[in-house]
Amino acid sequence: MPHYHIWPKDDAVADSYWVFAASPGEARHLVALNVSGAPNAENAFRFLCEESSEHTPAPILIYCRLTGPLTISER
Repeated sequence: MPHYHIWPKDDAVADSYWVFAASPGEARHLVALNVSGAPNAENAFRFLCEESSEHTPAPILIYCRLTGPLTISER
């Protein structure tokens, strides 16, 4: 499975996220459920998502650009 990078479309200084997932949809879902600052991550009009190996967190983590690793507590 690849890692995905998810970030807000209209805010260049906002946090962005890397997560290990089976698909872009699953990556967006994991970020939306587990990151308090990104409840709209599943909305493709508000958040972009692409495969990326810039950060490669373990399957139990989401890597946040501004704050570092976050444990996935909901799937």
